[in-house]
Amino acid sequence: MKAGKFSRARAQTLLAAGGPSPLALSRERERGSDRRAFARQRYSIEAGFSLIELVAVLVLIALVFAMVTLSFSKSLASAKIQAASRDLVAALRFTRGQAIVKGKSTSLELDVENNRYMTPGRRVVALPPNMRMTMLTADNEVTGANSGRIRFFPDGASTGGHISVYMGKEEWRINVDWLTGAVTREELKK
Repeated sequence: MKAGKFSRARAQTLLAAGGPSPLALSRERERGSDRRAFARQRYSIEAGFSLIELVAVLVLIALVFAMVTLSFSKSLASAKIQAASRDLVAALRFTRGQAIVKGKSTSLELDVENNRYMTPGRRVVALPPNMRMTMLTADNEVTGANSGRIRFFPDGASTGGHISVYMGKEEWRINVDWLTGAVTREELKK
């Protein structure tokens, strides 16, 4: 006997015993199979994600990724200009130290047009291509239209001036005090 099928003898036995009629059994079987099919269909719908849900999640991930990337690139640019300005401060302080130690005036040479500078006895340092600098120094220390120097004396004093380093909207200014030769750095907000 196959599962799910009743023989005529079996149906008559159930009918004689007061059980359900074959027609009722058949209907019950159909309802049972409909319930199982409905349960399977409902399960398959609940088990997956709709296309709208997947697209919404992908859009959210893309937005978060874009914000993180933008934030990271701004942080990286800020770190680059800060590092360049710190290096320039260190070069100025080194030059001042050399003037004091050697007992003779020394100067930091600046080439504003090519965005580079040179400390005495060291190699030329170039700023990254997307940075630029400006300089303000004493008239007698200007060596060309876009070049000049800041001179330090054996007593630590200097000709004074300031150098600004720009990158995008950020600006760092390095100030050199003429009386004491002290070198300071500050961020200027635009």
